[in-house]
Amino acid sequence: MHNLSATRCIRRKRGRSMRIEIEHVIEGIRERYEEPLSLHDLGEMARLTPFHMARVFREQTGLPPAQFLTAVRLEAAKQHLLRTDLSIADISLQVGYMSIGSFTTRFSKTFGVSPGQYRRMTELGPDAVEFAAGSADASYTYGSVRGRLHREDGLDHVPVFVAAFHAARSSGRPARCYRVVRSSDPWTIAHVPAGRWYVEAVSLSPSRKDSVVAGSMGPVDVTPGASIEVDMALVPSQRVRTADSERCSLAFALPELYAS
Repeated sequence: MHNLSATRCIRRKRGRSMRIEIEHVIEGIRERYEEPLSLHDLGEMARLTPFHMARVFREQTGLPPAQFLTAVRLEAAKQHLLRTDLSIADISLQVGYMSIGSFTTRFSKTFGVSPGQYRRMTELGPDAVEFAAGSADASYTYGSVRGRLHREDGLDHVPVFVAAFHAARSSGRPARCYRVVRSSDPWTIAHVPAGRWYVEAVSLSPSRKDSVVAGSMGPVDVTPGASIEVDMALVPSQRVRTADSERCSLAFALPELYAS
């Protein structure tokens, strides 16, 4: 069971009357999860035999005590990965794992990503983090593309539309789009599926009537949990080299697509 489901299960059941012995075990786990707690240790917290404590714990919470301990440890590991610069080896020790291999295996099996991939997901934003946390059964298969744009016409205050097109599809709407409020702002296209992608940008150039500046990059290989960096120059559309004329035409229409 996913660790979020585990803790929610505990919260739901704790809304009922729970035996004080099990309350002691739950609080003890939360306070001492970094220790090598055994079933005997947990039994002592409840002042019950290990076997009796385990049976009552499951009756009261719906979970075996070892599973709840793992859930608490992994939740603590997630917070360390997102909020600290501690190495993965140090984090594994701090949450009670003597072996980094065991920690990585358990974390990956629970969340569908390795600890290192989970940490890199902070670059994709909180939505990506919640996506991975939402299902223990789904593999995390998204990355992102980010970068900066450089305009030849110097109009850095003008909006730009950036789009990612899958390399295997020669036409159709872009799979991922992003509106950059100012051309000089850094941008990120989040939740790009793993694979080969072309990235194109287009903007109107008010300095000349009906003029369009554009840029094209690719193909780039997006891998799960990684953020690919690209720099693109926006030049007059006649000078843009693209892999597919249909795709290029669609990219140039992006401002109109967004306005509709």
